[in-house]
Amino acid sequence: MMIADGPSDGIKAIMGLGNPGRRYAETRHNYGFMVVDRIAFLKRKEFSRGDGPYFACEVEFGGENLTLVKSTTYMNNSGKAAALICESFAIVPSQLLVIADDCNLPLGKIRYRPRGSDGGHNGLLSIIEHLQTEEFPRIRLGIGETPNGKPREDFVLEEFALEETKTVEKVITKTIELIETLVANKSRTSSITVNAI
Repeated sequence: MMIADGPSDGIKAIMGLGNPGRRYAETRHNYGFMVVDRIAFLKRKEFSRGDGPYFACEVEFGGENLTLVKSTTYMNNSGKAAALICESFAIVPSQLLVIADDCNLPLGKIRYRPRGSDGGHNGLLSIIEHLQTEEFPRIRLGIGETPNGKPREDFVLEEFALEETKTVEKVITKTIELIETLVANKSRTSSITVNAI
C-alpha cells in the first residue's frame, strides 16, 4: 500500500469510537472499538482504566510505541475523552487517529482523511467541539446506508447481520494494515479509500 510522503508529527494514539458495555459490543456504532480491540488482541495486551473516562493500553505497532484508547463516555460525548487523552498523553490533535463508523459509506469501504468535518457523525462532532479543531486524522468504516423508514440511531445500534460478518472481518484486517502503514510512514497524506471486498 503506497502512501505519499507528507509532513506529520506522527500518530501517537489511536482512539476507537463506540459505546461501552456488552449491550453495544457487536453493533455497527462500535466498529472503531472492534479495530482497537483486535490490535490489542494481536499484541496480547489488555485495556485498563485510564486517568479519565477511557480505557487504554500501550502497544508497539508499525515500529512505534502507541496508545490504544476506548472512551467510556458513550458516542455522543467522545470529545470529552479525546480532550483528556490529548492532555494525559501530552499529544496534539494531529497525533490522535480516530476510527469511526460511517453510514455514508457502503459496507466494505474504508476511508482515511488527515482532517475534515464531522460528516454527520455525532462522535466526530463531539471531538471537533472539544478539541476545537478539525485537524486530526480519522479512518471511517462504511456500515451502509440507513434502510428506508428506519431511524439512523436505531440502525447504528443494531448488530451486523450474519451475512455481513465476513466483510466486517476483512475490513478490520485491512484497517489494521492501513494503520500500520500510516504509523510506519509518519505521513499525514491526502485522503485514501480502500475496498476490503
